[in-house]
Amino acid sequence: MKKLLTFLVALFVVVSMFAAEKPFTLGPNVTYTGTVNFTLGVDAKGIDISGELSVDSAFLAYGPTSDTQAGATFSITYTPFDGVTLTLASITFSTPYFGAFYSTDKQFVSDYFTGLVYYEDGTTAWTSEMEDFKDSLKLTLPAVPGLEVYYLDKVNEGTATWFSDMVLVKYPVAGFTIVGGTYNTGNTTTHEFGAEVKGALDFGIFKPNLTVFGGMVDGGTGMVTAYDVILSGSLSPVKGLTLAPTFKFAENLDKLDYKSSNITNGKYISLGVTYTTTFAPVTLTANVTPIVDFATATPTTTLPLSELSAKIALSPVTFYVMTTNADLLTNKPFTLYAKASYADAMLSAAVDASWADMTQLATYTYIHGAVTIKATPKLTLCSDVHKIIATENDFGYNVRAAYVITPNTNLTGFYGTLTTDLYGAYTVINTDPTWYVALTYTASF
Repeated sequence: MKKLLTFLVALFVVVSMFAAEKPFTLGPNVTYTGTVNFTLGVDAKGIDISGELSVDSAFLAYGPTSDTQAGATFSITYTPFDGVTLTLASITFSTPYFGAFYSTDKQFVSDYFTGLVYYEDGTTAWTSEMEDFKDSLKLTLPAVPGLEVYYLDKVNEGTATWFSDMVLVKYPVAGFTIVGGTYNTGNTTTHEFGAEVKGALDFGIFKPNLTVFGGMVDGGTGMVTAYDVILSGSLSPVKGLTLAPTFKFAENLDKLDYKSSNITNGKYISLGVTYTTTFAPVTLTANVTPIVDFATATPTTTLPLSELSAKIALSPVTFYVMTTNADLLTNKPFTLYAKASYADAMLSAAVDASWADMTQLATYTYIHGAVTIKATPKLTLCSDVHKIIATENDFGYNVRAAYVITPNTNLTGFYGTLTTDLYGAYTVINTDPTWYVALTYTASF
């Protein structure tokens, strides 16, 4: 459907140019923001030079005083010795009759259709399945406020004999948002379709969120019904006490081709109960979540202890200890996590440790130590150590230094066997130590 998308964009741009009463002219309104950085690094392999110029938002507006508005955003990258590359990121245009946003990437619309992976650090990324799609188009109609129509172009049309892309319609109704649409699965001739309704209910002191999804999906031997009903909310009847009931009834969601990582099957009722109280300098927190699972013919009940903790804040020292249990109704072990930290203007240090079974204190999961010293206003020294239970590579360390030459220029150094994981924490233990020294320039515009 690439030719169809190209034709649609070209048609809408032409209409945008001539729909206005005033002549279509190139306006001087150009705005942009971005960053530029340059790094000169030295390590055991030699000298490395890298640089990048990126534009977060570069907007070119045309005819800013006319009834017709149009513009585009670009991504600019710079590679040393290869020059500068200007890449189109998006095109926007609007008329009194319609508005449009064309992107060279995908656009998120719903977790049931345009899948994201949700990471623990709060970041997201497209699922691998969404690589089936590339360009996308969003249309709005002033005559129907709130209506949005999305078109996602399939990279490979496969064996589909007719419409092989994804079309979604989003519309708000009485406080709820409805998203519905259809798409071709993978590179097959099969089409799936469905609709999601999402909003909040008002029961006075309790205002839960409601999500309902239903659709027809490929079950392997034919089309089957996929559905999801989630009713969840929270209320605080007394100070310090929070109740968070959840009802979920879902099936065949695993067969959705382009769902997000948070869309899962399940049939259960749960009630999160959290109580927090503080009598300085101590804060106590308890959280249990009884769950009745009726996914099978015989319902099961579990009582997870999500948190039982105590925090003691005696500035500049803080102590924290927490225990959890997968199910208080069975013979599950109690985990243990403990942390002690110190922080002032020049020094911050922390030691934390985790145990899978608090009755086996000699068998820890890990012990981690970190220290940061503000030696001078411009010089910062840091170090991390990490110890785990393993047959080899069970201990890692590093020392790091950072010197601020100017507000935009920094000199950094690193030595050790302990490097960062996907979330930026120093937990990856390497066999041999590595080192580097880097001069970095960074600026925003």
